[in-house]
Amino acid sequence: MSRMRIRPATGPVRQRAWRLCATLAAALALVACQSGPSLHAASSGAAAIGAAPVLRQDAFQGIYEVAVAPATGTVFVATAPSFDAASPGYVHRLDARTLQLLQTVQLPRRAFALGLNSVTNTLYVGNTLDGSLTVVDAASGAVRGQIQLGVAEKKADGKESMPHTRKVIVDEKHNRVFVTSPGQPGVVWIVDGAKGSLTHTIRSEGIWTAGAVYDAAANRLYVSQGGVHEILAIDPDAGQVVGRFSTGDSKGNTAQDSRHFFLNLALDARGQRLFSVDSNTGQLYVFDIASGRQLATVPLGTGALDVAYNPQRNEIYATNRGVSREKPDGTGALTVIDGASYAVKRSIDLPVHPNSLAVTPDGDTLYVSVKAPREKHQAFRKDGRESLVRIDLR
Repeated sequence: MSRMRIRPATGPVRQRAWRLCATLAAALALVACQSGPSLHAASSGAAAIGAAPVLRQDAFQGIYEVAVAPATGTVFVATAPSFDAASPGYVHRLDARTLQLLQTVQLPRRAFALGLNSVTNTLYVGNTLDGSLTVVDAASGAVRGQIQLGVAEKKADGKESMPHTRKVIVDEKHNRVFVTSPGQPGVVWIVDGAKGSLTHTIRSEGIWTAGAVYDAAANRLYVSQGGVHEILAIDPDAGQVVGRFSTGDSKGNTAQDSRHFFLNLALDARGQRLFSVDSNTGQLYVFDIASGRQLATVPLGTGALDVAYNPQRNEIYATNRGVSREKPDGTGALTVIDGASYAVKRSIDLPVHPNSLAVTPDGDTLYVSVKAPREKHQAFRKDGRESLVRIDLR
């Protein structure tokens, strides 16, 4: 069993309310000084903070994905403060309304992706650079163990390379976990959650298999990637590819021939549509599942990254970081798109680099992780923190 350290929040927790008045900011500072998870029954200052339409918590280093736990009124955040191989990772539990830090769990490996099984109360943490999953008890924060998926391979120069994990998607009904690996070719792993063992390894004919969504009603897993077919449909019972979606623009399944890289994926289960962001073209692509037809494209901007769909509001949310290798000094945004017309309803500036998205099941709240700028960026600060933003959609 891996050793686990749980640190309740004590001392000042750095928070600020984003784009709110000075009175609210002062109330936020007051509540941030409180300790422990007693914030649910806290003062009127906490109530004011919880009622804020937009709230930003600047308390993280190396923030990545967010997972919502509505049954407990909390959210989980994965962080990897260092890319050093010996560095630990962290999962932080926050109050869903106030973003008060309630608990920090140190993991033996770096934390990037998150997948929550609310039925078994299990949080799966993707250890991207280590090719594995860390299994965490979502109620207590106890680390249950690790599931190794990738096997180190020797490269031509004699150095070892570990296949990376990327997206972690949970099938609660069948207690399964789907994990993508953006290699050449791409790989999809299917894990038995009860046994903690691998049931299928699916090698894609495409490259950089990255995004994933699961349609529970249809029992279909969809993964996004580069190559001739940017989206694959997988039968998880058989562990086989059963369908393909393509823009028709790419000439082959190599980095040179692939025009697109569909980085992340979202699903409209009722309307049977797939939404994917293309980091190469900076656009959102919409596909009809039944026909495979491309329905629409929506410009997002440089560094298009994540996408989420809100069925209650029929809205699509997408982030773009605003930077590329050629343009390292940009600023990204959150784009809100009408799910019926595909018109952009509004763009929300979240400096500097909006990253991952999570929508609550009731459709009322959106969470966005925000990355800090790197050294070449004009807004870079040596001790700069990264953020979680809560946006009320009502």
